[in-house]
Amino acid sequence: RLDILKHFEMLKRKFCPGIDERSRLQLSYMGEDLTAQILSSLVKTYNKSHPPEFELKQRGSSSLDLPTPLMASFFQPLFENIKSKVAQLESQVLAKNEQLGFIFMVGGFSESPFLKQEIKKQFETEKLQVLVPRRPQVSVVRGACLFGLDPHSITSRIVKRTYGINTLTTFDPERHPETKKVIIEGEEFCEDVFDPFVRAGDSVGAEEVHTKTYCPVRSRQTVMRIIFYCTDSRDVDFVDEEGVEQLGELTIDIGRPFQSVEDKTVKVTLRFGST
Repeated sequence: RLDILKHFEMLKRKFCPGIDERSRLQLSYMGEDLTAQILSSLVKTYNKSHPPEFELKQRGSSSLDLPTPLMASFFQPLFENIKSKVAQLESQVLAKNEQLGFIFMVGGFSESPFLKQEIKKQFETEKLQVLVPRRPQVSVVRGACLFGLDPHSITSRIVKRTYGINTLTTFDPERHPETKKVIIEGEEFCEDVFDPFVRAGDSVGAEEVHTKTYCPVRSRQTVMRIIFYCTDSRDVDFVDEEGVEQLGELTIDIGRPFQSVEDKTVKVTLRFGST
């Protein structure tokens, strides 16, 4: 059965609608579990319940010819997901007023002429090129090996998630909901604010650091809790929004009760860009 999956993987990679080439699946690996008579019976049963364009044709005792519409139907749900994700990444670039010049296709599935055709048809323009390396199936592995040999060969990467911490900020009735307002020592604050260090889709350099300074909100405060959060969303306002996850928490001793607030500031530094 594993050999059948490998054979179908080969068919998947070379299949392209419009090219007069058979998609013939070899089932000889099944041995006695699938005789010619059993296969013939299964094919007839299948064809009775499917439209003519999806009909299978038995070739010999252990092979099937898969029609082009049937093969194409295997790809469409996955292609829609891929194109939706590419469109999402493209919109993130445009939202930052940046220009997108190239789309690189890597990985084993990028060998598929059908996938390349679909991506180029939807995204390629005079200003945007879709590029596929000669051996896309080894690009990811080769990149990992190069990074292992020389970590400095990767100078930057795109952050997959938004990272930040939970904080309080001065309450602004035009920006903050009333339910988030708290009063501490006579001052109005907004609680549960997600303060991002980097956002999903940002480019960060190797060993890049981001530092922010935080002050206690209570004059006699002696401990500060730093709670780290992350989310797949680029735009997030509060740590209790859907999809936001808590990563960890630090409790920091910030001094004696009667020390000034300036003496109790905490600098938080996050390092990005490494694997």
